[in-house]
Amino acid sequence: MSNPDIDIVLIDPLNREQVDGWIALQRAVVEHDLPGEPLPSPALQRLRLLLWPASLDVERYVALADGAIVGAVELVMGTQDNQHLVQPDIEVHPGHRRRGIGTALLEFVERRTAELGRDTILTSAVDSLDGGPQFDHSGQHFAKARGYKVVDQEIHRRNDLTLVGDDELGRLYADAWEKAAGYELVQWIDDCPDEVVDGYAALCERMYTDPPQGEELDIRPAEYDAARIRDIERTLQDRAQTSFVTAVRHVESGELAGMSGLVVYPGEELHAWQDDTIVEEKHRGHRLGMILKIANQRLMRRSRPQIRYIHTWNAEVNDHMIAINEAIGYRALCRDLDVQKKLA
Repeated sequence: MSNPDIDIVLIDPLNREQVDGWIALQRAVVEHDLPGEPLPSPALQRLRLLLWPASLDVERYVALADGAIVGAVELVMGTQDNQHLVQPDIEVHPGHRRRGIGTALLEFVERRTAELGRDTILTSAVDSLDGGPQFDHSGQHFAKARGYKVVDQEIHRRNDLTLVGDDELGRLYADAWEKAAGYELVQWIDDCPDEVVDGYAALCERMYTDPPQGEELDIRPAEYDAARIRDIERTLQDRAQTSFVTAVRHVESGELAGMSGLVVYPGEELHAWQDDTIVEEKHRGHRLGMILKIANQRLMRRSRPQIRYIHTWNAEVNDHMIAINEAIGYRALCRDLDVQKKLA
């Protein structure tokens, strides 16, 4: 292993050569580490350099060796909550690995985290599943060697929408509604209706506390309100991302009982990504999760019929949501290990 002299510099969104090189690096990393997975959208990556919600602060750097981009790191930090935390994504070009570049980038992340007055670093590494595609495990070994501990595990599942027919989905949907008397759907694309935005914000807030997670995972409660929702919506629309959201409302009380979201990226023709799904605890037991997932999938397909795959992540112990996902066609692809380090 060599330890090259590299420069770690903040990406200039107006430096076209630098941005092109950063995107090419990201695509090379996905091609090597996650073969068959969708490549980063050049349009979205350019827009992400310029736009993010007020609830986050984001810094992006490239590592240069002899003028060439050999690595990159993104730091994501909450500004309204979880201000102890930095979530980095470190990437090293497959052709430049085992030369000390990843180590230099991680040392930079730890220094920068301390400079920002934060004390917790949380990132992820891929792990293969028995009988599934085999991925590069160097990330998890690298993290372990540098004192990062696995604090949670999520399964990445992918739904091929051609494999479960409309008749079977219709049967599952009708059966679920037999258990859900007294509830109704509220659906939207991009902009949450004013009359339910407060309830939607409350459900988004509960995503930080309700889903199963590891005991040592240091994710703390968040605060969501209508203003935060509107700022996130505005950011996604400015980045040309389309959001599809289905909520279930309890008719008698008017409360939003649950919601599920999907996001489609600009320029993406085949893949969509699951956003949050949650059913408020007191409304569970009415098959609302099944209703939400199928209804929202249908909402998206009416606008984007060409989409074939949806990606989702669930805590490995979240048996209820996993059962719903598998019933409608999701199949396990790999395991994501959440790895965390507390700085002294």
